[in-house]
Amino acid sequence: MILNKSLQGVMEALSIKKISEENSHANMLIFLLLRYPQIFIINFNLAKELFCISFMLKIKLDYERYLGFRKYFSECLHIYQDMVGKNNMPRLIRKNINGRTLLQVTWKDKNISMEEVNLVSSLVLKEFHRDLIIETRKESPFQLNSLEKEEGGRFELLPPRRKEKEEENLFAFREAGRVYVFDK
Repeated sequence: MILNKSLQGVMEALSIKKISEENSHANMLIFLLLRYPQIFIINFNLAKELFCISFMLKIKLDYERYLGFRKYFSECLHIYQDMVGKNNMPRLIRKNINGRTLLQVTWKDKNISMEEVNLVSSLVLKEFHRDLIIETRKESPFQLNSLEKEEGGRFELLPPRRKEKEEENLFAFREAGRVYVFDK
């Protein structure tokens, strides 16, 4: 009987830890969408260690301009990765959809830093500022800078965790001033 209660306590603690991990991942996606209004969609697949941020352009991006941006993007990320000692380039692709363009940046990595997300967002914003769909909103009472300071500018998107039967695959987007996070 004592062993059963002890085992039950351990199971409850593991269950609470799992819920806490899932909430922290959802909170991270919400934070990123609030911090970077130029990010259109975020897909975070923990099991496959994939993190994808997408940007939507109001225009159909022609192939030559895309190649020029892709070259510039790659050069900037190589310089950044040389500085920090990483060797895992994110993949940049474009998808033309009904006269608009979705730019997707996908990392297959165990760690994504705030600096990487900031660099990628800044590069896209600099190149496509007039053509980028950005949700404008009034300043929120939520202090974004306080979370950045707490995290020291770095956060771990894909913390090590044992494989389980359930695969967390979060999908987050913004619509009409609200942020939605789903586990698909």
